[in-house]
Amino acid sequence: MAMPRFVAAVAVLGLLIVNANAFYSPNGPVVELTASNLKSKVKSAGIVLTEFYAPWCGHCQSLKPAWEQAAKALKGIVAVGAVDCDTHKEVAGEYRIQGFPTIKLLYVDDATGSIKSLDYNGGRTAKDLVTFALDKAKSLAMKRLGEKASSGSGSSSGSSSGSGSGSDGFYGGTDVVTLTSDNFRTQVVKSNDLWLVEMYAPWCGHCKALKPAWIEAASELAGKVKIGAVDCTAHQTVCSEYGVQGYPTIKFFGADKRSPQDYQGGRDSGSIVSFAMAKFAEQVPPPEPVELTSQSVFESECLGDSSGAKARRLCLVAFLPDLLDSKAAGRNRYINILKKTAEAYKDKPYSYLWVQGAVQEGLESNFGVGGFGYPALVAFNPADKKYTVCKSAFELNHVKDWIEAMRMGGTGALPLQGSLASIKSITPWDGQDAKEEAADEFDLSDILNEEL
Repeated sequence: MAMPRFVAAVAVLGLLIVNANAFYSPNGPVVELTASNLKSKVKSAGIVLTEFYAPWCGHCQSLKPAWEQAAKALKGIVAVGAVDCDTHKEVAGEYRIQGFPTIKLLYVDDATGSIKSLDYNGGRTAKDLVTFALDKAKSLAMKRLGEKASSGSGSSSGSSSGSGSGSDGFYGGTDVVTLTSDNFRTQVVKSNDLWLVEMYAPWCGHCKALKPAWIEAASELAGKVKIGAVDCTAHQTVCSEYGVQGYPTIKFFGADKRSPQDYQGGRDSGSIVSFAMAKFAEQVPPPEPVELTSQSVFESECLGDSSGAKARRLCLVAFLPDLLDSKAAGRNRYINILKKTAEAYKDKPYSYLWVQGAVQEGLESNFGVGGFGYPALVAFNPADKKYTVCKSAFELNHVKDWIEAMRMGGTGALPLQGSLASIKSITPWDGQDAKEEAADEFDLSDILNEEL
C-alpha cells in the first residue's frame, strides 16, 4: 500500500509544481490555449481575444495584470485566452508570430467555418482591451444581422469620414484624408489616384511627432498625390491586411494598388514631398500646353479657382507669332517646345499656356511684352504677382537654362505692371493654316486715267 500512496503523492506534487509555474492560473479567467485545444475552444466560444506570449518576455509580464483584469471584465461576454509560444511553437508558427506579446482576435468565419484572425495594435490597458473586444463582438453580431455596426469609443474609436479632408479625429480640419475600414477600398484601392497613407495609433508618440509634417505635406501635394491616414486602433482590418507591425507605418499606393511600397524616408515634410513628387513624376504624364482662350482657362490652369484647382507656383505663358507669319508648322514647333519643357519639369507645380500675340493685349501689357518681337515667353508667379521674361531665343535648351536660372533666383523677377487683366474669350485654334484673304483686283489703267 505504501508504494501506490507514494506514486499518488508524487503525481500531486508534480501537478502542484506545474500549476505553480503556469504563467496564468488554471483557475483564473484567462483560458490557456494549446496546440490540442485551440481550435475547439475558439469554435466553442465563437470569438476569443488571444495573447501569444513567452513566459520569459518582460513585456508579457508587464501585460499580465491588465490581461487578467480584461479577462475578468469580459467573462461570459468574450473569451480571453493565451498561448505559451515556448511550449506550443507549432501554434506560433501557424499564426506567424514574430514578437511577444502578439495579440490577435480569433473568430469563426460563418461562411466557411474556419478560424480567422485579426491583429490588435491598440493600447495595453485593460480598458483598451475590453473596448476593442466589445467593439469587434458587436461588429460580428451586427454583421450576422446584415447591418453595419457604428464605431466604438475610447481607443477603438476613430474618424469615419467618407471622403475628402478629415472633419474630426486626429487629422480633423486638414488636407489629410481620413481613411476607414468602410472607405479604404473605394478611396484608395479602386481609385486611379496616387496615395501616400499613414497607418497610425493616436496614442503613439512617433505618430504625434509626425503629425505636423504630414499635414504640411498634404497641403503641398494637393492635386498631385493624395495623403491619407488610417487609425489602426479603430480600423484593424485595414492595418492587418497590410501587415502593420508598428507605428507609424507609411505606404505608397501607386498604379498597382495590389503592391504598395513601404516608405522608408525622412519624417520631415520636405522628404515626404520629395518622395511623393518623384513618384508623381514617374507615373503621371506631364501637363499639356493649353491655349489661353478665356478667363476660366487662366484660372483653372494658373490662378486657381473655386472648383478646387490650385494656383500654380509658376505659369509659363507663350505669346506666339501670328499664324500668317509662322504657319501651322511653325506654331506647332513652338507648342512642341512647351511640351518638352513640361516633360522636363513634370514633377513641378508649373503650367504651360500659349496664345497668339496681340490677342490678349491687356496681359501683354501686364508683362511688358507685345507689339513686336514674337514669340515672347513669360514666367508668372500668381502668388506674389511677379514675372520674368525670357530674353533668350525660343529654343528648348535656352528655355530650360532660363527656368534653371529662375529656380536659383538669378533672373530678377519684376512686379506686375498694373492690375492683372481679364482674359478675353476667343475661338480656339483649329490646328490649320490661316486662310489668306485674296487681294482686290484692280486695273492699273483706271488709276492712271484718274491721275490724268
